[in-house]
Amino acid sequence: MNLIKDILQVDNRIDFGRFQTFIETEAVVSDKKDDVYEIIKTEGYIALKKQEVLDGKIIFRGNFNYNVIYLTEDKNTVSNVEGRIEINEVVEKDNIVADMENMLFYDVEHIDCTVINERKIRVGALLNIRGSLFEKNTIDIIKDVSQIEDVQKHRKEVQYEDIVGIEKSESVIRDTINISTEDIANIVSIGPRIKLKETRVSDNKVIVGGVLDLNPVAYTYEGELVELDRVGLDFTQFIEVPGVSEGMKEEAIVDIVDLNYVFKRNEEANTGALEIDCTARAKVKVSEDVTREVLQDAYSPDRILKFESRNVELNKVINSGSEFFNIRDTIKSNSDDIQIKDVVSVDSNIIVENSFFEGNKNIIEGVVRVDVLYTPVEGLRPVYRLTEEIPFTHDIEVENIKDTTNAFNNVTIDRVEFDLNRDQIDVTVKVRRYCEVLDKKKDSFIIKGEDQGPVDLSQRPSITLYIAKDGDKLWNIAKKYNTTIDDIAEVNEIKPDDQLLTGQCLIIEKKVNAE
Repeated sequence: MNLIKDILQVDNRIDFGRFQTFIETEAVVSDKKDDVYEIIKTEGYIALKKQEVLDGKIIFRGNFNYNVIYLTEDKNTVSNVEGRIEINEVVEKDNIVADMENMLFYDVEHIDCTVINERKIRVGALLNIRGSLFEKNTIDIIKDVSQIEDVQKHRKEVQYEDIVGIEKSESVIRDTINISTEDIANIVSIGPRIKLKETRVSDNKVIVGGVLDLNPVAYTYEGELVELDRVGLDFTQFIEVPGVSEGMKEEAIVDIVDLNYVFKRNEEANTGALEIDCTARAKVKVSEDVTREVLQDAYSPDRILKFESRNVELNKVINSGSEFFNIRDTIKSNSDDIQIKDVVSVDSNIIVENSFFEGNKNIIEGVVRVDVLYTPVEGLRPVYRLTEEIPFTHDIEVENIKDTTNAFNNVTIDRVEFDLNRDQIDVTVKVRRYCEVLDKKKDSFIIKGEDQGPVDLSQRPSITLYIAKDGDKLWNIAKKYNTTIDDIAEVNEIKPDDQLLTGQCLIIEKKVNAE
């Protein structure tokens, strides 16, 4: 007997879960800056530079870049302190194997800053790492059997997701934003946010389009905070992924690796230039749905063939793609004595706290935290802050949900819009949700086989009457009685693909080889 082998490559998507870490630092205010009286707002973003996957752990290295906007001791002047906290975290998990691929993303759940004294502050941030790990297993399977006379073969089709490739690339975004500086003393925040705009799969590459959104906030000579024009810097990356082609499914993540800015003045022209230098990273996963015919079983009517099978867990994509939804709320001033004059900035971040299936839907629950800076009509300080946590739920339709079905979600903020209506602010947060729903199904594959010699049919009766039981199939009956489906069908005047009825009587003749 000749066994013809093939290779089956199986990808397994594993939920990374949520890893949380709290980082903090103490920072001394530069001599060029005024003393700190009170913290107005602390903002920041994660700039992860390196991931190293080893057996049992992943090492993350990078920085948390923070910006603290504060009120100085005269209580009428606003200033800021920028800095970085080093990220050097080791996440240990038993199911991590060296060189595993991943699609991990990061968010800041909470930022806090306290005043130690007028020249020193303490900044802390609670960071989340989420996403998926991908394990690739290679299995040798038997795809065919030859050199056995009259061998019977039963084949089946299996469907599964094949990950063609996971790749990443970096690009530099450089631009100069011209600003009128007639009234501007300094820039206190640029509010960076990077977002995915579009993706497209082409031959051997993925084209990723993204936007670096900036929301600059300045402090004027008159002692006011003002929002400058928002700026969106587009970027495009061409990521080489060998073997991909149009029509395959893609998943993408974009993040900031590094960002620096310099504000330069031209005193004579009352203009300024905000020079931006940002390194952006895009990572893509490309997959396709594969349908493959494999050998499920084989036997010989006159030879004893013994096969060894292995159960393999396959991922089948039920649903995947991105959609947008809006979260709306009205934020009111928390003081009756202070009227809102102008909104300086509206910032937000989103946290998904739960994901579950209910009926034919995958539902996510979470919170959007909105942070508003505004100037008052009259007040004891030039700027005030409002914060609001907005709970949300969102669902998508999913068919054929089973106990083995899992959903993998990545939720990001696309943009924030607001409208000031007297002393209340109407906020709309546009959210992008990517969701991939997988069903894990076990299939059996033949991995070994041997010919153990001829079958002894000497004690077998010439004719056997067989009464079909519930669930019986012609293949199993023919294999048990060392005959073929065609022979049973011919004797009983039925078709080889007929479904057997419970209680149906079959005549089975002993197959005799002429010598």
